[in-house]
Amino acid sequence: MNPKNIIRIKKTVFMIGVAAMALAAGAAGAALIADSVVGSLALPFSSEATPVSLSAAKPDTSKVSLAAKSSIALYKKKVGATALDKVYLPGDEAGAGAVLTSDGWIVTSSALLASRDGFVAVFADKTTAPIDPTKAVHDAATGLSFIKIAAHDLPVASFGDDTALNAADPVFSVSPDAVVAADVLAARRLPAQTKTDYVESTETLGRRIMIDRSGLAGSSVVDASGNVVGFDMGDGTAVPESFANEVLHDLFKSGKIERPVVGAHFVSLDGLPNAKDAGLAGSGALITGGGKYRATEKGSAAETAGLKEGDVITFVEHDRINNVETLSERLQDYASGAVVELTVVRAGKEIKVGLTLK
Repeated sequence: MNPKNIIRIKKTVFMIGVAAMALAAGAAGAALIADSVVGSLALPFSSEATPVSLSAAKPDTSKVSLAAKSSIALYKKKVGATALDKVYLPGDEAGAGAVLTSDGWIVTSSALLASRDGFVAVFADKTTAPIDPTKAVHDAATGLSFIKIAAHDLPVASFGDDTALNAADPVFSVSPDAVVAADVLAARRLPAQTKTDYVESTETLGRRIMIDRSGLAGSSVVDASGNVVGFDMGDGTAVPESFANEVLHDLFKSGKIERPVVGAHFVSLDGLPNAKDAGLAGSGALITGGGKYRATEKGSAAETAGLKEGDVITFVEHDRINNVETLSERLQDYASGAVVELTVVRAGKEIKVGLTLK
């Protein structure tokens, strides 16, 4: 490990009880590339699901119900002449969220706040607080947004471990007014329809928990013990809690999210049937572009480090890259400014490359 490295502190199970996080972004640039290494690979028709075993976890209904008390319902701000125009009815809910800190940090879906309309948060005890979407801190890597509202003494969410979920485990999408029962289908990458959908960005965390039934967008997804393991996107997928967990320290400290920016695109090679036949390593991250994506963005950390189309990154420091822990997930363990050593297979030869994260 390079002594200059700054490693993020990751906690898989903890109760959030103190205050504040921030946006890093690194949106991928765009230049057309006619051909890339992706063209020689046999890609599966849909995203590879991570193999998981069947489980018989039994829910603790009292703890699941308790989790609803640390959730909120979000309503679009109402205006109107009559008293009824100003009343929030159950069917008026636009989405939901979870309470992260007793002094008013909450998390919800970025898509929910995209309209920039004014919102009102309604807590389990039916008290309310206004929400200004323009003041939300958006996390481009996950699709989650974090907002500080005027509140105090709120019940806070207890986090669980999303990596411990198994297929058929019961989970619940909770809001103050509803608890929607569901089952875990798998942990997998975001759905892919075309060849270039398999090209991932180092600035996007693509793993999702697939569930067979969704609740309101932004709802907490809790496990059988009532611990938050994800955040419902309202489309049958949930963002794993660990992705949000990684940046909470930054958010609470500075009010913004600090994520390292690398500026590369890659395809995970695990599970691709002819990777070795194509002269590539059997696992790792293939640096490649395709369609509108460049293999490395101009002026990016990846380009500065000398990464090239066709390189396969097999290790970040001593951590192996595979389909469970992808390149983007491994890089999120480090802070901006860290220097990490990559093990790269280039033209059949293994080399070491130093990468300075921006």
